[in-house]
This record gives sequence, structure tokens and C-alpha cells, in this order.
Amino acid sequence: RMGAPGDFAQAYVVAHEVAHHVQNQLGITGKVDAMRGRVSEQQMNALSVRVELQADCLAGVWAHHSQAGKNWLEHGDLEEAMNAAARIGDDTLQRQSTGTVRPESFTHGSSAQRIRWFQRGMKTGEAGQCNTLQAREL
Repeated sequence: RMGAPGDFAQAYVVAHEVAHHVQNQLGITGKVDAMRGRVSEQQMNALSVRVELQADCLAGVWAHHSQAGKNWLEHGDLEEAMNAAARIGDDTLQRQSTGTVRPESFTHGSSAQRIRWFQRGMKTGEAGQCNTLQAREL
């Protein structure tokens, strides 16, 4: 439906959702949710973007270690994940639905950001490299 076919695209999406569970277990989700109503909608959106990009990075960490342990990725698999990340970026979704891109309303991050953070996790394999909440630049 989103134009992101492939088994590794699906694996990326599942890993991203599992990463949200990890964030919940670590208390990250609760801390961010506690800010709701105490900060502006635009600030809450910015926090949401950081949480989503962290989940993308953690999905990349999973992919790194899965590949290191199983050597299962085939030619084109990483491209499938990058395509999926690009297709679900807020800029792409907004452009498709309204024809305009409003970065201040992003809740998941741009396509480029989502790709960059997944790649960071994939390259390093280190969850400590996924601290988007304190990152200066996304």
C-alpha cells in the first residue's frame, strides 16, 4: 500500500515497532508522554520525531546484529528498508496527501532523517548511538 515492497522492508517496520516496546521498557515513552500538555504542540511534535527516529536507529541496531549473527541479508535488502523509510517520512506523506510539506507538524521525521538514523544503527550496531533525544542535529 505504501509502495515499499520486500521482506526486509517488512522486517524494518516490525523492528521499528519492537523498538517502541524497548523505549517503553526503558521509560523513554513515559517521560516523553509526561511532557504532553506541559509543552506546546510544536514542541510535542519535535519530541515525537525524536522518539520515532530513535526507533528507526534501534531497528538499524537490530539489523546490524541480525546480519552479523546470521549473514542473511541479500542483495537489495537494505535498499528495501531505505525505500520503506523514505516512503513513510512525514515530508513524503504530506506531499502525497496535501501537496505541501509542513516540517513544524512532523511527528515521525522526514524521509532523509528516517533513513539516516536507520543507517546509523545499522552501521554502528550500538544502541548508545541512538540517543536522538539529546542529539543536536537530527
